[in-house]
This record gives sequence, structure tokens and C-alpha cells, in this order.
Amino acid sequence: MEMNSPYESVFIFVVLNRSMEMKKVLFALTAVASLVVMNAAQAADGQVKFTGTITADACTINNGSAGALPVDLGTVSASAMAGKDTKSTPTKFTIALTACPATLTQAAVKFDGESDPVDNTLLKLDEGSGATGVGIEIGQADGTPLPLYTASEPVAIDVTSHAANLDFIGRYKSTTATPGAGSATGTSDFTINYN
Repeated sequence: MEMNSPYESVFIFVVLNRSMEMKKVLFALTAVASLVVMNAAQAADGQVKFTGTITADACTINNGSAGALPVDLGTVSASAMAGKDTKSTPTKFTIALTACPATLTQAAVKFDGESDPVDNTLLKLDEGSGATGVGIEIGQADGTPLPLYTASEPVAIDVTSHAANLDFIGRYKSTTATPGAGSATGTSDFTINYN
């Protein structure tokens, strides 16, 4: 490469020098970014290991009707539900298991569904319900609240009849001081967990 003037050689040196500086800067930025990503990937306070079994054996759910198990919570006055956290009278319902395989000894239930926006332990009322400021509380047979996505107390499956009754209660619970009147229905899926 022939240089015609001393300015050309200075210009080429500056361009080459800036190009090398740019490479150094990019290398440094890449190194810093790598360290940040590595630290972010390793930042943890603990670990969760999920375990379980998918079984081919299961009991027959015998709820006495096709489709959803009906639970009538009754007609409750809005004034009777006044005051946050007021509960209606509970209604008992049973999930009956029959024809359980001999390999299964216990059963528990987890209720799923969309949780109430104010109290996430409650089941949200279905779209189209007119009532406001209430959710549906599901509880164990003794009335102890059973939050959504939480397993109930296990119930023994009878070794002779190969059956079990899982008893629960349902009731309205206010999430505001002044609930509004209207229809109040809720839908929950449930899963049986076996031991």
C-alpha cells in the first residue's frame, strides 16, 4: 500500500487504532454480560423437586348424577352476609368413591378453579353471577377451610367394601362489608390423590 502523504498514514493508523479499541470494548462488554447472566442463572435460595406417580388404578367416582355434583348453598340474604369475612351456613356434600383397587389405601381431594380476586383461598363466582363481594369457601367436614389447590385430609379406603366417602362443606364467604344481591354460582374441578 503506497502512501501519498503523511496525513494518509496518520488516518489509517487512527482507523486501525479505533477498530482495535472497538474490539476491546465489545470484548469487555461481552465478558461483563456473560458474568451477569451466569450470576443470574445461579442466584437461588433453594430448589424444589417435584415427585409423584401417575397410576392406572383409580376408584370410581359415584356422585349420583351425570356431570357436576350439585351442591345447593341455598338462598342467603345480602344483609345476613354484611361484614367482611361473614360466612353463610355450611352445606355438606360427599364425593363417594367405589370400586377402589385393593392397592389403594387412602384418598384425598384437591379442588381447583379460579380463585376470588380479593381472597385467593375462595372459589370465584362464575361469570354471569349477579352477586358481588362474595366467594365460595370449601371446607373439610369439620368446617376447617380448605384453600383451592390444597389437598384435603386423607380418608382411608375401606378394605372390605373398597369404598370411601370424602365429606366436605361449601358456604358463601363475604369479601367486602356490603355484598350485592344476585345469583351466586361457582364451579370447581377436583382431583383425587391416592396413597
